[in-house]
Amino acid sequence: MADEALSLRDALRRVGVLIVNYNAGPWLERGARRLAEGHGAALEIVIVDNGSTDDSLAGLSGPNLRIDRAKANLGFGPGMNRAARLTERELLLLLNPDAAISHDDLGRLVRELDAHPESVLVSGRVIDDAGREQRGSRRRAPTAGRVLAELLPGASGRGIDLTGTPAPDRPTELDAVSGACMLVRAAAFRAVGGFDEGYPLHFEDLDLFARLRAAGGRLRWVPDVTIRHVGGVSSRGRSLHVMRSKHRGLMRYIRQHIATGASAWQRPFWWLALTGSRLLRTPFAALRDRRFRPEAA
Repeated sequence: MADEALSLRDALRRVGVLIVNYNAGPWLERGARRLAEGHGAALEIVIVDNGSTDDSLAGLSGPNLRIDRAKANLGFGPGMNRAARLTERELLLLLNPDAAISHDDLGRLVRELDAHPESVLVSGRVIDDAGREQRGSRRRAPTAGRVLAELLPGASGRGIDLTGTPAPDRPTELDAVSGACMLVRAAAFRAVGGFDEGYPLHFEDLDLFARLRAAGGRLRWVPDVTIRHVGGVSSRGRSLHVMRSKHRGLMRYIRQHIATGASAWQRPFWWLALTGSRLLRTPFAALRDRRFRPEAA
């Protein structure tokens, strides 16, 4: 047992935890406290705060915890790149402020990378508070057909998301995992330039996966590692903004990875399809925002 504890501490000493915070409320403090306790003292935790206006940073402290106040909402990708520059750890755990992973499960991810030197990134099963696997926990690489399947109703199982299909019962390679929690080799992350900061919000993780794969890296998914993720904490009441950002991010992904080379002629048609999708979804997103506001209660 003592040897196992020592092995876990040794694994955690190799990990730098990167968190980008924007008004995550009590979830940030709960997650950071859980990470820092016990064996977690071996972890280095770097939090980049994107100009939060709530009290999510209150009470946060620790010998291996660093808070970098950006004083503005840089976005997820730029915030993560900034955090990555503040650590020299071998492995980077890119973690959402409302996501949580146990030390044992994090150690399991480290061992998975050690066992597969050809792999550069690994994650596990992402679940919600009810224990259901969240959409996006397992994904395929976006292609023209899969993107259209995501945009059209009644195309379940033919799109990017795989969580409607039976989960593998053993660790396996995947095209894409959840961006809420992923362990990546720092050298591989830096070799591809980190996140593309041109993405406003969403699809920056899929773009990173595409560039890691293009560089020869492989991604793995471990079914017996559980990550709890609330989801959407920093974007509540901002459905309209999130929806528009998703469409802009998807269009950027299409230009960079789908409608390229001989297929570049498709770009105007993609723009029309995404514009139509955005127009259809705008009233519903605006209604959700109005319902979220306290004065609407």
